[in-house]
Amino acid sequence: MPEEHHLTARNLLEQMNRQFNECNALYHELAVHYGVSDTVFWLLYTLYNSSEPQTQNRLCMEWNLPKQTMNSAVASMVKQGLLELEPAPGRYSGKLLHLTPAGRELAAKTAKPVYSAEQAALEQLGMAEAEHFVRLGQEHLNAIRTEFNKILQQEKV
Repeated sequence: MPEEHHLTARNLLEQMNRQFNECNALYHELAVHYGVSDTVFWLLYTLYNSSEPQTQNRLCMEWNLPKQTMNSAVASMVKQGLLELEPAPGRYSGKLLHLTPAGRELAAKTAKPVYSAEQAALEQLGMAEAEHFVRLGQEHLNAIRTEFNKILQQEKV
């Protein structure tokens, strides 16, 4: 690969990683602003915006959160009266997470304005551009997962 392409790829990777980290920092800043941990923020956000029942296991898988981190956040929210646990019927494993009235009130003050801001940002991009961005992001994620798995497989030897 010519040197100029190598530098371009390096610059693109640096820019992509900076954007990723800045985006994470923006959400962290909001969590701090609202006086909650990042995990509690994402629980409030997900449960407030979800149209179907959620379990800890499912949220850990879908949001790539460590189980212990999730367990701690859930326990803290239950203790604060923000969350109730219900045994999951049939096809669900674990317990269903339900916001209490106090939890819904907190989510309305935290998750709702963030979701509204995210929607406004999407509207600024336009739906076609936003869909393109998401599609490319998923393609990049799939490709990087494949390449990272190669490294992990090599190091097992």
